[in-house]
Amino acid sequence: MTPATVAVEATLRRLFPVGVAVAAEPIGRANAQALWPEEQAAIAGAVPARLAEFAAGRTAARRALVGLGLPRLALPMAPDRAAIWPEGISGSIAHAAGFAVAVARQGNPLGVDIEDDAGIAPDLWPIICLPEELHRLGKGDTARQVKRIFCAKEAVFKAQAPASRALFGHEILSVTLAEDHFHAQFLTDAGAFRAGQTVRGRIVVQDGLVLTGVAV
Repeated sequence: MTPATVAVEATLRRLFPVGVAVAAEPIGRANAQALWPEEQAAIAGAVPARLAEFAAGRTAARRALVGLGLPRLALPMAPDRAAIWPEGISGSIAHAAGFAVAVARQGNPLGVDIEDDAGIAPDLWPIICLPEELHRLGKGDTARQVKRIFCAKEAVFKAQAPASRALFGHEILSVTLAEDHFHAQFLTDAGAFRAGQTVRGRIVVQDGLVLTGVAV
């Protein structure tokens, strides 16, 4: 692995408790041969950039499974585009900024996200953030803080069990950022989450990347 990939994996370990296997892969050239037949069917017709992301994500996910002492397996795509993990295994995959990352464990759901640490355009702030979230940010680089809220909400969204997974928008979560963690409060029911429930996650910003993790 490259030094940059090793650094991303080390950051992932800081986001999650003991017992969670993590893996990172650089996103290279599109290569359908890196995929299993069930996975190739799910990504048939994809543009090269999407194929490259998908292949790197599945490679990282298989390495995470090996980290749990499990064999490398196909990870097909569910109707909602999430990966179908082996029975009893919870996992999450994300890709951005040249990397694919994956986390897995036995037991409760996990969520991970990775983004570049560039700011988000102001016209998108109201789509991602509630007025009170923007108010809490105060002075500073709001555009980059909004990106971190986006990354946090993505990790929470992914931390859902398949049987109770629900689609929901950014508007039902209110995120409060801290130095190395965040709190996300649900404003309405969503899947297995109840209104008023608070989910705690971790966040690390380094080397031009934002990484967030949630272990429910």
